[in-house]
Amino acid sequence: KYEGKVLTRAQILDNLWNIEESPNDRVIDVYIKNIRKKLGIKENKFVVLGAGQIQNRKGVIDFVEVAKKLPKIDFIWAGGFSFGGITDGHHDLKKIMENPPKNVRFLGIVPRNEMNDLFNASDLLFVPSYNELFPMTILEAISTDTPILLRDLELYEDILFKKYLKGSNNDEFSEIIKLLSKDKKEYQKQVENAKEISKFYSKEHVYKMWKEFYTEIAKKKKKEKNKRKKSE
Repeated sequence: KYEGKVLTRAQILDNLWNIEESPNDRVIDVYIKNIRKKLGIKENKFVVLGAGQIQNRKGVIDFVEVAKKLPKIDFIWAGGFSFGGITDGHHDLKKIMENPPKNVRFLGIVPRNEMNDLFNASDLLFVPSYNELFPMTILEAISTDTPILLRDLELYEDILFKKYLKGSNNDEFSEIIKLLSKDKKEYQKQVENAKEISKFYSKEHVYKMWKEFYTEIAKKKKKEKNKRKKSE
């Protein structure tokens, strides 16, 4: 149970992000400045990160369309064509990647050990996917206190506890991003939401839930065993 919501074991235990592998360096200004310098990002720029395979299902075209509405904000996508030419929408997506708007950059496939730098250098993770299971990018982002903006999908409600931003179309996405880039108070609120989700999926909390789960099973087994003995 989390803030009044009863979760299934699958929802609770399915994903665990080891926060030790993704240290929270957001508070170290020098560290972030160095990452941004390495990536060619200006210190005062608001940066929106997208991550995942380049395919229609991931909402890449919407990511770019939203970027067009917000020319003063930088958009970066980490990921490539994992399935090559057979990727859904490959032809159109390749054309976009080869000639993106000025404020959009496609980095290609980024090694896992470098992704933490991208999350720390970014101000927001934007996941416009049309369908998902539980993207690891969300757990990676929140472990660096990075707020998340997702498409309004039912699956997120029970696993992220409404501690995230959501939109249903490109106009809504662009308005939310614009607000976050200008309203420091609202942005900080979303940082705190990211922290809360991160605590829930931390190694320590998930361990505690596993322990409670198996303790509960052991008690039930013992009770059933004692009941059988009495009936014999």
